[in-house]
Amino acid sequence: MVEFAIVLPLLAVLLVMAIDFGRVFFTYIALENAAREAAAYGAVQPDQTSDIQDRAAAEANVQGQGGEGAMSVSTVCRDSAGTVIACAAAPGGAGAGNTLTVSVERPFGFVTPLVDQFFGNAFTLRTDATSTVLGYAGQTGSSPPGGCSGPTADFTIIITGTLSVQVDPAASSPNAAGNPCNISGYIWTWGDGNDEIGQATAADHTYTSPGTYTVRLDVTNQAGQSTKSIPVTVPQVVTPTCAKPHAGFTVTTSGPGGKTHTYHDVSTVADAVNCPITNWLWTFPDGTVSNAPNPAPQTYQTGARHTVTLKVTNAGGDDTFSFNH
Repeated sequence: MVEFAIVLPLLAVLLVMAIDFGRVFFTYIALENAAREAAAYGAVQPDQTSDIQDRAAAEANVQGQGGEGAMSVSTVCRDSAGTVIACAAAPGGAGAGNTLTVSVERPFGFVTPLVDQFFGNAFTLRTDATSTVLGYAGQTGSSPPGGCSGPTADFTIIITGTLSVQVDPAASSPNAAGNPCNISGYIWTWGDGNDEIGQATAADHTYTSPGTYTVRLDVTNQAGQSTKSIPVTVPQVVTPTCAKPHAGFTVTTSGPGGKTHTYHDVSTVADAVNCPITNWLWTFPDGTVSNAPNPAPQTYQTGARHTVTLKVTNAGGDDTFSFNH
């Protein structure tokens, strides 16, 4: 007990330290995700500083925890030589490979008394994320290839399932193999507040509710940018009203003395496609049960009459049929 009393404070301090460093790691990961989300958005609109900051804040708030200091977000744009340029100029000009860097900082305070002696009552966590502005292809060289024309955005959209759509940008151009002027960036705006950096292949998106949304595709190459928007109506999902099933079965006998009985379900439903039977419950005279649509044959040792019951269930309810034989 004396030894335990001596080491208990040390164990408590170690436990709190572990929690503190876990909080540091969790907060850093949240900031890193916020910086990446903001940089991905800024790749399309590098000059929208307030929107970039909002993206970072929204991502951090989703994963955040209480008790930390206010987060700050800063952005800087550079050309292919590493020189700082105005972010408004990042999507244009003669250079290739302009970048946007998003820096996210947040003060962090320890709760462990001993730890704050080493790190101070608070220190600042910082993380950066860099993206290539989509006005340029990721190519080597200081200038885009000559003779490039601006891209053309085009895509098809189909409803593929409940609240889901698929878009295909294959009709956008230029996209021929080996063409140095090919589209270098795709960005989808789904119309529900979500954006996604895409590729030259089909993409899927699922909405949270039915409605009419405007899906937009922005494409870029070295010569400029093009946009196309298509409205899509995601229909209301109608749940069918199911009528309960009508239970029934047939029985045949076989074997010596006709003591083996085989039961076959003949239950019916009004709408077998949307309201099928989902559960069968057979109850036999000896108390055994089965959930099979057509249970294994039953053999009775006496010639007395037997009562077998079948209960069937679907989305509309259940029905029971009993037969004494």
